[in-house]
Amino acid sequence: MTSAKGSKMQIPTPDVSLSTALELPAVFVRGARKSFGDREVLRGIDFQINRGEVVSLIGPSGAGKTTLLRCLTLLDTFDAGQFAYGSTQVTREADDGRATYDKDSVRRARMQFGIVFQNYNLFPHYTVLKNVCDAPIVVQGRDPDRVEKEARELLERLGMAEHADKVPNQLSGGQQQRVAIARALAMKPKVLYFDEATSALDPKLTADMHDLIRELAGDGMAIGIVTHEMGFARDVSDRVAFLFDGKIVEEGTPEEVINNPTDERTRAFLSKAED
Repeated sequence: MTSAKGSKMQIPTPDVSLSTALELPAVFVRGARKSFGDREVLRGIDFQINRGEVVSLIGPSGAGKTTLLRCLTLLDTFDAGQFAYGSTQVTREADDGRATYDKDSVRRARMQFGIVFQNYNLFPHYTVLKNVCDAPIVVQGRDPDRVEKEARELLERLGMAEHADKVPNQLSGGQQQRVAIARALAMKPKVLYFDEATSALDPKLTADMHDLIRELAGDGMAIGIVTHEMGFARDVSDRVAFLFDGKIVEEGTPEEVINNPTDERTRAFLSKAED
């Protein structure tokens, strides 16, 4: 994998300069592998997301998309490969070639990303406001008054200010998703992942989600999306990666991958995919 200037990408050390760090991908993976028993699910994944870029990961069920997302969000671990968030080197290679994880690097990496799950994972007994405020206060140790002020601003931005005192079961699916996004943004991440961002949304809310993602990318955030919605991936993405049988077999702009795929496996998948 090469950088935008065509030179070979190097995993940075923690003491790189700020100017160098800003030139690094927000997310960087090379040669990533993951097995469950005798089944190798990820087979040498090279993947990155740059700052201000929206990248959609598509592919058939069982291709490894969920496993890759779980490893990227540190819910699971790669068996081998290089993995970094900006200047934070998450994995190192052991003598036997396996990936090892440093506790301090993992802690710093967790502060750099947020994720909006497909089922939102809101705390059902917390109000909307408490759902958004909880992690910045408990995990990051930030000032509660400051966090609440920022949380209310996020809810206002997402059209949810009037629902701050409701609990999740009083909200629609689209409203719950907006709360989940506010909760993720409250952690001030550099990278935001969406797991099936539009699967439960009507066309109006899907359009709103498109606008929000492009707005976040315009602010410099790196966005990674796992989706089965080809129309959404085509419209919102700067780049699309097609995952098949544990490998990224085709990658490029939406025009290249979705409208004019060159790999036979991509063409076969898209011919059956429903927008």
